[in-house]
Amino acid sequence: MTSDTKEKSEVSKDPAKAIGDKLENGVTPIPSDMGTGYIKGFFINPGLRLIVRQYELKDDWVLDRGIGNEENKFIMIAFHNIYQSKDDIKLLPSVQVATTGFNIEYLPANKKINSIVITVGTAYLKELLKPKAGDTLLQMITSGDQPFLFEEIISPQIQEVGTDIVTANPSKELQDLYYKIKAEELIYLLFVELLKRQDTSLQRLNIADIKKIYEIKDKLLSDIATPPKLPELVKISGMSESKLKRLFKQIFGNSIYSYYQIFRMKQAAYLIKEENLSVSEVGYHLGFSNLSHFTRLFEAHIGVKPKKYSASK
Repeated sequence: MTSDTKEKSEVSKDPAKAIGDKLENGVTPIPSDMGTGYIKGFFINPGLRLIVRQYELKDDWVLDRGIGNEENKFIMIAFHNIYQSKDDIKLLPSVQVATTGFNIEYLPANKKINSIVITVGTAYLKELLKPKAGDTLLQMITSGDQPFLFEEIISPQIQEVGTDIVTANPSKELQDLYYKIKAEELIYLLFVELLKRQDTSLQRLNIADIKKIYEIKDKLLSDIATPPKLPELVKISGMSESKLKRLFKQIFGNSIYSYYQIFRMKQAAYLIKEENLSVSEVGYHLGFSNLSHFTRLFEAHIGVKPKKYSASK
């Protein structure tokens, strides 16, 4: 392998490699031959790093966020699709928290990427959370000795803080303080959601199983007007039904059908508020033949009846 070929191979692991292994504080533009946009990186302290990614790439990439020999000492928290436009309504705003070895992401060409990635040391996170005896989830995440991957749908509060970070222009003298406060606020809001989980029993994960579970998630969201068929999903996954259900709930915190309904109702809320569709139009568009059933589900997930939600816009 020539040095030129080797260099290109290294670059293909991570778009940031083409710009520099260590991002300087501030904005680094994506080279024009790779795409458009920027990466904004902040090394706040040895236990806390924050990167804002806003770009569109010309070629497919596989993003590997490993941190070398320190990998087991850090946790990656990646907030994807932190805000949405009409072009990316089907991209579910979500946040992943994982040991760094699992935090691998496929970045397709010609797709807008908007995300905030926080790298936090396990010792730093443990000091922030101060897990007590009986806090099974917090103790497991901060122990640093067990691989894990969890994903949560982003709450409105997380979206607000994420938007603040993306649009912020703090004074140069105080920017480290600003991004430290905002990063820790995102961490707090993430764990507010994670601690709502009832079941904290864990199955050991591997990369192959994780990829299959994400295939199932993509299948669920590809046609939200059609309810998922479990036998079909089992066949796609290549797992037993019990394993598929267990791993899906472990990663996403909800059963397959509940996760589908959550996204379906978030889509309904978006169509009513942003697309100005009527309640009946949205119900039928999302596959409901019974609008009373749609109204009950919407209220259960969004907190108000769809007509009242429509009037509030």
